[in-house]
Amino acid sequence: MQINFLTRNKNDNSGSYRIWVKDLSQTINDLDHNSKVYTSLNDIPQDTEILIICKSCYNIVSEARKRLSNCKLGVINIPANYSNKDIDFVIVGSPEEYVSLSQYDNVFIYPLIELKFQNIESKIHNDDDDYFNICFHGHYPHLFKFEPFLKKAIEEFDKSYKKVCLKVITGNKNFNWQTGKPNVKIEMFGYDNDFVNIVQSCDIGIVPNVSDIRMFVKDITKIVSTDHGLYDTDYFLRMKNKTNAGRAYVFYQLGIPVIHDLSPSSFELMSKTKHVICAHDDFSYLREMKKLMNSNLRNEIAVSNKSVFENFYNPKVKAVELLENIKGI
Repeated sequence: MQINFLTRNKNDNSGSYRIWVKDLSQTINDLDHNSKVYTSLNDIPQDTEILIICKSCYNIVSEARKRLSNCKLGVINIPANYSNKDIDFVIVGSPEEYVSLSQYDNVFIYPLIELKFQNIESKIHNDDDDYFNICFHGHYPHLFKFEPFLKKAIEEFDKSYKKVCLKVITGNKNFNWQTGKPNVKIEMFGYDNDFVNIVQSCDIGIVPNVSDIRMFVKDITKIVSTDHGLYDTDYFLRMKNKTNAGRAYVFYQLGIPVIHDLSPSSFELMSKTKHVICAHDDFSYLREMKKLMNSNLRNEIAVSNKSVFENFYNPKVKAVELLENIKGI
């Protein structure tokens, strides 16, 4: 089968290109199909059976349809409000993204699995460091979601249990972080070849996706109606429709326990393990941090999570499932 990819540019700093184009194309070749990544529509062979178009150039899908009339055309995680009848299928990375593209009949989940972390040994945890090292990696606007609960929990842990060093890896390490920034030791890093060493120097990972609506709508807590199933103890959640567990996957692969938030894709991953490690308010974040002070527990979780990830998120298995779904259209 000839399965090709089209991207506007080959940018390894873009997760959607690196994972859903470069890595997926490599995996498809490993499965004995033919796959290649192109940067020009005019270069794509006419015998292409499936063309998958990257997020960087989804808006040329109609042009691709005219040139490749007998080809199945797919796009990668396009904006939720974009609609085009020439699209045969969409690839997404999570239940949240799956729901967001409900105007399309054929939406297939392919998790954001980083091939480059597949053969790296898990971290061996100990208590030798003077600091409890917490890692965040991801797009810097997510740092806002430390406000208010995660910020409070980290500061309380730093004050009452063990000094914290928060290590932040992001595309803009000079970002002027203000909202949600905890008053603890913070080290900022960009994405580079030292990524694995920085992550594995940490004790736990955090992946804030959910923010609390009460930060913006103070009066929402007054809406209480048992007739409508609304109580004053309800959660008040807001998240991107493009939320996914990709950042948590990296911690699983590298042997770092993760405190998950209440986003659905976090539970899809966590439910396959024997450890429930999740939080929303400051008390629940603090509770999980206190538990994870135990290095023996961290080692147990690291081994368990890596095994679960390799069993349930094997890229070849997931690629076979994806191709079967596409062939079934």
